[in-house]
Amino acid sequence: MKDKLETAIANAEEVVTVDEVKEILAGPSFNFYYGTAPTGPFHFAYLIPLNKLVELSEMGGEGTILLADYHAHLDDQKTSFELMELRSKYYEECIRGVLGEHARKFKFLRGSTYQHRRDYVEDLYKIAAKVTTNRAKRASSEVVRQRGEAKVSELLYPLLQILDVKYLQADLTVSGIDQRNIYMLGRETLESVDYKKGSYIFMPLLPSLKGGGAKMSASDPLSHIRVTDSPASIKKTIKKAYCPAGDLEQNPITSTMRYIVFPRYNKILIERKEKFGGDLEFNTIDEFEKAYKAEEIHPMDVKNSVTEYLIELLTPARKYFENNPEILEEIEKTFEK
Repeated sequence: MKDKLETAIANAEEVVTVDEVKEILAGPSFNFYYGTAPTGPFHFAYLIPLNKLVELSEMGGEGTILLADYHAHLDDQKTSFELMELRSKYYEECIRGVLGEHARKFKFLRGSTYQHRRDYVEDLYKIAAKVTTNRAKRASSEVVRQRGEAKVSELLYPLLQILDVKYLQADLTVSGIDQRNIYMLGRETLESVDYKKGSYIFMPLLPSLKGGGAKMSASDPLSHIRVTDSPASIKKTIKKAYCPAGDLEQNPITSTMRYIVFPRYNKILIERKEKFGGDLEFNTIDEFEKAYKAEEIHPMDVKNSVTEYLIELLTPARKYFENNPEILEEIEKTFEK
Protein backbone atom coordinates (compact mmCIF):
# COMPACT_ATOMS: atom_id res chain seq x y z
CA MET A 1 0.00 0.00 0.00
CA LYS A 2 2.88 2.35 0.75
CA ASP A 3 4.35 1.95 -2.75
CA LYS A 4 0.94 2.52 -4.31
CA LEU A 5 0.45 5.76 -2.41
CA GLU A 6 3.97 6.95 -3.13
CA THR A 7 3.43 6.39 -6.83
CA ALA A 8 0.09 8.20 -6.80
CA ILE A 9 1.48 11.33 -5.18
CA ALA A 10 4.96 11.27 -6.74
CA ASN A 11 5.93 14.56 -8.44
CA ALA A 12 2.73 16.25 -7.23
CA GLU A 13 2.94 19.92 -6.34
CA GLU A 14 0.24 19.42 -3.71
CA VAL A 15 -2.14 16.64 -2.63
CA VAL A 16 -5.49 17.38 -0.99
CA THR A 17 -5.31 15.35 1.07
CA VAL A 18 -2.75 12.55 1.35
CA ASP A 19 -4.90 10.68 3.87
CA GLU A 20 -7.93 10.88 1.58
CA VAL A 21 -5.94 9.61 -1.39
CA LYS A 22 -4.61 6.76 0.73
CA GLU A 23 -8.17 5.79 1.67
CA ILE A 24 -9.33 5.98 -1.96
CA LEU A 25 -6.50 3.73 -3.15
CA ALA A 26 -7.29 1.20 -0.40
CA GLY A 27 -10.79 0.65 -1.79
CA PRO A 28 -11.76 -2.03 -4.30
CA SER A 29 -12.02 0.53 -7.13
CA PHE A 30 -12.01 4.28 -7.73
CA ASN A 31 -12.89 6.84 -10.40
CA PHE A 32 -10.66 9.72 -11.41
CA TYR A 33 -10.73 12.41 -14.03
CA TYR A 34 -8.66 15.09 -15.71
CA GLY A 35 -10.16 17.96 -17.66
CA THR A 36 -8.72 20.32 -20.24
CA ALA A 37 -10.32 23.10 -22.27
CA PRO A 38 -9.51 22.91 -26.01
CA THR A 39 -8.22 26.43 -26.58
CA GLY A 40 -4.63 26.94 -27.78
CA PRO A 41 -2.05 24.62 -29.39
CA PHE A 42 -1.57 21.31 -27.57
CA HIS A 43 2.01 21.18 -26.25
CA PHE A 44 4.17 18.56 -24.60
CA ALA A 45 3.74 19.87 -21.02
CA TYR A 46 0.29 18.26 -21.02
CA LEU A 47 2.17 15.01 -20.55
CA ILE A 48 2.73 15.90 -16.88
CA PRO A 49 -0.89 15.30 -15.75
CA LEU A 50 -1.42 12.66 -18.44
CA ASN A 51 1.47 10.61 -17.05
CA LYS A 52 -0.25 10.69 -13.67
CA LEU A 53 -3.43 9.36 -15.27
CA VAL A 54 -1.47 6.42 -16.65
CA GLU A 55 -0.10 5.63 -13.19
CA LEU A 56 -3.57 5.76 -11.62
CA SER A 57 -5.05 3.54 -14.32
CA GLU A 58 -2.32 0.98 -13.68
CA MET A 59 -3.51 0.89 -10.06
CA GLY A 60 -6.94 -0.18 -11.23
CA GLY A 61 -8.64 3.21 -11.36
CA GLU A 62 -11.28 4.06 -13.97
CA GLY A 63 -10.30 7.29 -15.69
CA THR A 64 -12.19 9.92 -17.67
CA ILE A 65 -10.53 12.60 -19.79
CA LEU A 66 -12.86 15.57 -20.08
CA LEU A 67 -12.63 17.80 -23.13
CA ALA A 68 -14.19 20.87 -21.56
CA ASP A 69 -15.55 22.49 -24.72
CA TYR A 70 -17.99 24.87 -23.02
CA HIS A 71 -15.16 26.01 -20.75
CA ALA A 72 -13.09 26.88 -23.81
CA HIS A 73 -15.79 29.41 -24.75
CA LEU A 74 -16.35 30.70 -21.21
CA ASP A 75 -12.63 31.57 -21.04
CA ASP A 76 -12.86 34.92 -22.85
CA GLN A 77 -14.33 33.21 -25.95
CA LYS A 78 -10.96 31.63 -26.78
CA THR A 79 -12.90 28.97 -28.67
CA SER A 80 -16.10 29.85 -30.48
CA PHE A 81 -19.12 27.57 -30.50
CA GLU A 82 -18.40 26.88 -34.17
CA LEU A 83 -14.86 25.65 -33.38
CA MET A 84 -15.68 23.57 -30.31
CA GLU A 85 -15.93 20.21 -32.05
CA LEU A 86 -12.90 20.77 -34.29
CA ARG A 87 -10.65 21.75 -31.41
CA SER A 88 -12.04 19.00 -29.18
CA LYS A 89 -11.24 16.47 -31.90
CA TYR A 90 -7.72 17.91 -32.19
CA TYR A 91 -7.14 17.71 -28.43
CA GLU A 92 -8.52 14.19 -28.23
CA GLU A 93 -6.25 12.91 -31.00
CA CYS A 94 -3.23 14.69 -29.48
CA ILE A 95 -3.96 13.04 -26.13
CA ARG A 96 -4.55 9.63 -27.68
CA GLY A 97 -1.27 9.99 -29.53
CA VAL A 98 0.91 10.90 -26.56
CA LEU A 99 -0.76 8.26 -24.38
CA GLY A 100 -0.20 5.58 -26.99
CA GLU A 101 -1.51 2.16 -25.95
CA HIS A 102 -2.60 3.62 -22.60
CA ALA A 103 -5.32 5.71 -24.30
CA ARG A 104 -7.68 2.73 -24.59
CA LYS A 105 -7.95 2.64 -20.80
CA PHE A 106 -9.70 6.01 -20.66
CA LYS A 107 -13.14 7.32 -21.45
CA PHE A 108 -13.07 10.54 -23.50
CA LEU A 109 -16.01 12.85 -22.89
CA ARG A 110 -17.11 16.29 -24.12
CA GLY A 111 -18.43 18.61 -21.42
CA SER A 112 -21.26 19.67 -23.73
CA THR A 113 -22.72 16.16 -23.61
CA TYR A 114 -23.97 16.64 -20.05
CA GLN A 115 -23.40 20.21 -18.84
CA HIS A 116 -26.78 21.41 -20.12
CA ARG A 117 -28.78 18.66 -18.40
CA ARG A 118 -31.54 19.84 -16.07
CA ASP A 119 -30.01 18.32 -12.94
CA TYR A 120 -26.59 19.81 -13.74
CA VAL A 121 -28.04 23.28 -14.38
CA GLU A 122 -30.11 23.14 -11.19
CA ASP A 123 -26.95 22.30 -9.22
CA LEU A 124 -25.24 25.19 -10.96
CA TYR A 125 -27.99 27.52 -9.74
CA LYS A 126 -27.62 26.17 -6.20
CA ILE A 127 -23.87 26.77 -6.10
CA ALA A 128 -24.19 30.16 -7.83
CA ALA A 129 -26.51 31.26 -5.01
CA LYS A 130 -23.80 30.48 -2.45
CA VAL A 131 -20.64 31.86 -4.07
CA THR A 132 -19.85 35.57 -4.11
CA THR A 133 -18.63 37.26 -7.28
CA ASN A 134 -15.31 38.06 -5.61
CA ARG A 135 -14.82 34.44 -4.59
CA ALA A 136 -15.66 33.15 -8.07
CA LYS A 137 -13.35 35.67 -9.71
CA ARG A 138 -10.51 34.79 -7.36
CA ALA A 139 -11.03 31.08 -8.01
CA SER A 140 -10.63 31.49 -11.76
CA SER A 141 -7.90 34.15 -11.68
CA GLU A 142 -5.03 31.79 -12.60
CA VAL A 143 -6.98 29.93 -15.27
CA VAL A 144 -9.28 32.32 -17.10
CA ARG A 145 -7.98 35.29 -19.07
CA GLN A 146 -9.32 38.30 -17.20
CA ARG A 147 -9.16 41.69 -18.86
CA GLY A 148 -10.82 44.75 -17.39
CA GLU A 149 -14.27 44.34 -15.89
CA ALA A 150 -15.14 40.69 -15.20
CA LYS A 151 -17.55 38.94 -17.56
CA VAL A 152 -20.25 36.65 -16.22
CA SER A 153 -18.57 33.78 -18.09
CA GLU A 154 -15.46 34.18 -15.94
CA LEU A 155 -17.59 33.68 -12.85
CA LEU A 156 -19.46 30.69 -14.29
CA TYR A 157 -16.26 28.92 -15.37
CA PRO A 158 -15.15 27.71 -11.90
CA LEU A 159 -18.69 26.71 -10.92
CA LEU A 160 -19.05 24.39 -13.91
CA GLN A 161 -15.64 22.90 -13.22
CA ILE A 162 -16.58 22.22 -9.61
CA LEU A 163 -19.73 20.39 -10.73
CA ASP A 164 -17.75 18.23 -13.14
CA VAL A 165 -16.32 16.44 -10.11
CA LYS A 166 -19.83 15.36 -9.12
CA TYR A 167 -21.17 14.54 -12.57
CA LEU A 168 -18.12 12.47 -13.47
CA GLN A 169 -18.44 10.74 -10.10
CA ALA A 170 -14.77 11.43 -9.42
CA ASP A 171 -13.23 10.12 -6.23
CA LEU A 172 -9.96 11.70 -7.30
CA THR A 173 -9.18 14.63 -9.62
CA VAL A 174 -5.86 15.21 -11.37
CA SER A 175 -5.07 18.78 -12.33
CA GLY A 176 -2.39 21.37 -12.83
CA ILE A 177 -1.54 23.46 -9.77
CA ASP A 178 -3.01 26.51 -11.56
CA GLN A 179 -6.47 24.97 -11.03
CA ARG A 180 -6.07 24.78 -7.26
CA ASN A 181 -8.25 27.79 -6.37
CA ILE A 182 -11.18 26.39 -8.36
CA TYR A 183 -11.09 22.99 -6.74
CA MET A 184 -10.60 24.42 -3.26
CA LEU A 185 -13.79 26.38 -3.79
CA GLY A 186 -15.31 23.02 -4.70
CA ARG A 187 -14.20 21.62 -1.34
CA GLU A 188 -16.38 24.31 0.23
CA THR A 189 -19.44 23.88 -1.99
CA LEU A 190 -19.81 20.33 -3.37
CA GLU A 191 -21.40 18.97 -0.22
CA SER A 192 -24.21 21.53 -0.66
CA VAL A 193 -25.23 19.67 -3.84
CA ASP A 194 -25.08 16.26 -2.19
CA TYR A 195 -21.59 15.17 -3.20
CA LYS A 196 -18.36 14.62 -1.31
CA LYS A 197 -15.93 17.52 -1.38
CA GLY A 198 -13.46 15.70 -3.62
CA SER A 199 -9.77 14.80 -3.37
CA TYR A 200 -7.11 16.25 -5.64
CA ILE A 201 -3.63 15.64 -7.01
CA PHE A 202 -2.19 18.90 -8.31
CA MET A 203 0.71 18.56 -10.73
CA PRO A 204 3.36 21.24 -11.32
CA LEU A 205 3.56 23.44 -14.42
CA LEU A 206 6.60 23.13 -16.66
CA PRO A 207 8.93 26.15 -16.79
CA SER A 208 9.13 28.04 -20.08
CA LEU A 209 11.81 26.80 -22.46
CA LYS A 210 12.98 30.43 -22.62
CA GLY A 211 13.76 30.51 -18.90
CA GLY A 212 13.25 33.65 -16.87
CA GLY A 213 11.00 32.04 -14.28
CA ALA A 214 7.87 32.02 -16.46
CA LYS A 215 5.71 28.95 -16.95
CA MET A 216 5.21 27.27 -20.30
CA SER A 217 2.37 28.86 -22.23
CA ALA A 218 0.45 27.81 -25.32
CA SER A 219 0.18 31.48 -26.27
CA ASP A 220 3.98 31.86 -26.52
CA PRO A 221 5.37 29.71 -29.37
CA LEU A 222 8.94 30.20 -28.13
CA SER A 223 8.15 28.72 -24.71
CA HIS A 224 6.89 25.28 -25.76
CA ILE A 225 6.90 22.42 -28.24
CA ARG A 226 3.68 21.37 -29.95
CA VAL A 227 3.05 17.65 -30.04
CA THR A 228 2.75 17.91 -33.84
CA ASP A 229 6.18 19.51 -34.31
CA SER A 230 8.66 17.70 -36.55
CA PRO A 231 11.74 15.97 -35.08
CA ALA A 232 13.93 18.66 -36.66
CA SER A 233 11.86 21.40 -35.03
CA ILE A 234 11.94 19.66 -31.64
CA LYS A 235 15.72 19.30 -31.85
CA LYS A 236 16.15 22.95 -32.80
CA THR A 237 13.88 24.19 -30.00
CA ILE A 238 15.48 22.04 -27.30
CA LYS A 239 18.96 23.07 -28.43
CA LYS A 240 18.07 26.73 -27.74
CA ALA A 241 16.28 26.02 -24.44
CA TYR A 242 17.38 27.41 -21.10
CA CYS A 243 19.39 24.76 -19.22
CA PRO A 244 22.03 26.14 -16.81
CA ALA A 245 24.75 23.70 -15.79
CA GLY A 246 24.34 22.21 -12.33
CA ASP A 247 21.13 24.15 -11.68
CA LEU A 248 17.76 22.38 -11.35
CA GLU A 249 15.82 25.51 -10.35
CA GLN A 250 13.29 26.55 -13.01
CA ASN A 251 15.20 24.40 -15.50
CA PRO A 252 12.76 23.28 -18.23
CA ILE A 253 15.05 20.53 -19.55
CA THR A 254 15.75 18.77 -16.24
CA SER A 255 12.09 19.33 -15.31
CA THR A 256 11.09 17.59 -18.53
CA MET A 257 13.29 14.69 -17.50
CA ARG A 258 11.61 14.50 -14.07
CA TYR A 259 7.97 15.04 -14.97
CA ILE A 260 7.69 13.71 -18.53
CA VAL A 261 10.50 11.30 -19.42
CA PHE A 262 11.12 9.33 -16.22
CA PRO A 263 7.43 8.49 -15.51
CA ARG A 264 7.23 6.80 -18.94
CA TYR A 265 10.53 4.93 -18.90
CA ASN A 266 11.98 2.56 -16.31
CA LYS A 267 15.44 3.95 -16.95
CA ILE A 268 17.00 6.57 -19.16
CA LEU A 269 20.18 6.69 -21.15
CA ILE A 270 22.40 9.72 -21.65
CA GLU A 271 24.51 9.01 -24.71
CA ARG A 272 28.00 10.50 -24.74
CA LYS A 273 31.15 9.99 -26.78
CA GLU A 274 33.83 7.88 -25.13
CA LYS A 275 36.16 10.87 -24.86
CA PHE A 276 33.54 12.53 -22.64
CA GLY A 277 33.14 9.48 -20.40
CA GLY A 278 30.80 7.29 -22.43
CA ASP A 279 27.08 6.61 -21.95
CA LEU A 280 25.37 7.08 -18.60
CA GLU A 281 22.32 5.12 -17.45
CA PHE A 282 20.00 6.21 -14.64
CA ASN A 283 17.34 4.11 -12.95
CA THR A 284 15.79 6.92 -10.88
CA ILE A 285 15.24 10.63 -11.29
CA ASP A 286 17.05 11.27 -8.01
CA GLU A 287 20.20 9.62 -9.38
CA PHE A 288 20.01 11.76 -12.49
CA GLU A 289 19.41 15.02 -10.63
CA LYS A 290 22.24 14.33 -8.20
CA ALA A 291 24.64 13.79 -11.10
CA TYR A 292 23.41 16.89 -12.93
CA LYS A 293 23.71 19.07 -9.84
CA ALA A 294 27.28 17.85 -9.36
CA GLU A 295 27.91 18.87 -13.02
CA GLU A 296 28.80 15.32 -13.95
CA ILE A 297 26.57 15.69 -17.00
CA HIS A 298 26.84 18.45 -19.58
CA PRO A 299 23.58 20.31 -20.37
CA MET A 300 23.93 19.56 -24.07
CA ASP A 301 24.08 15.82 -23.37
CA VAL A 302 20.85 16.11 -21.39
CA LYS A 303 19.25 18.18 -24.15
CA ASN A 304 20.17 15.53 -26.72
CA SER A 305 18.65 12.82 -24.54
CA VAL A 306 15.46 14.77 -23.87
CA THR A 307 15.14 15.47 -27.58
CA GLU A 308 15.23 11.76 -28.46
CA TYR A 309 12.73 10.78 -25.77
CA LEU A 310 10.33 13.57 -26.73
CA ILE A 311 10.49 12.66 -30.40
CA GLU A 312 9.60 9.08 -29.46
CA LEU A 313 6.74 10.11 -27.16
CA LEU A 314 5.24 12.61 -29.61
CA THR A 315 5.61 10.59 -32.83
CA PRO A 316 2.18 8.84 -32.67
CA ALA A 317 0.34 12.17 -32.43
CA ARG A 318 2.42 13.69 -35.22
CA LYS A 319 1.85 10.64 -37.42
CA TYR A 320 -1.92 10.84 -36.90
CA PHE A 321 -2.03 14.41 -38.19
CA GLU A 322 0.35 13.61 -41.03
CA ASN A 323 -2.23 11.04 -42.10
CA ASN A 324 -5.08 13.48 -41.47
CA PRO A 325 -3.57 16.79 -42.64
CA GLU A 326 -6.92 18.46 -43.23
CA ILE A 327 -7.63 18.51 -39.46
CA LEU A 328 -4.29 20.11 -38.60
CA GLU A 329 -4.60 22.61 -41.44
CA GLU A 330 -7.99 23.74 -40.16
CA ILE A 331 -6.69 23.90 -36.58
CA GLU A 332 -3.64 25.95 -37.55
CA LYS A 333 -5.89 28.48 -39.28
CA THR A 334 -7.95 28.95 -36.13
CA PHE A 335 -4.84 29.55 -34.01
CA GLU A 336 -3.65 32.23 -36.41
CA LYS A 337 -6.79 34.31 -35.83
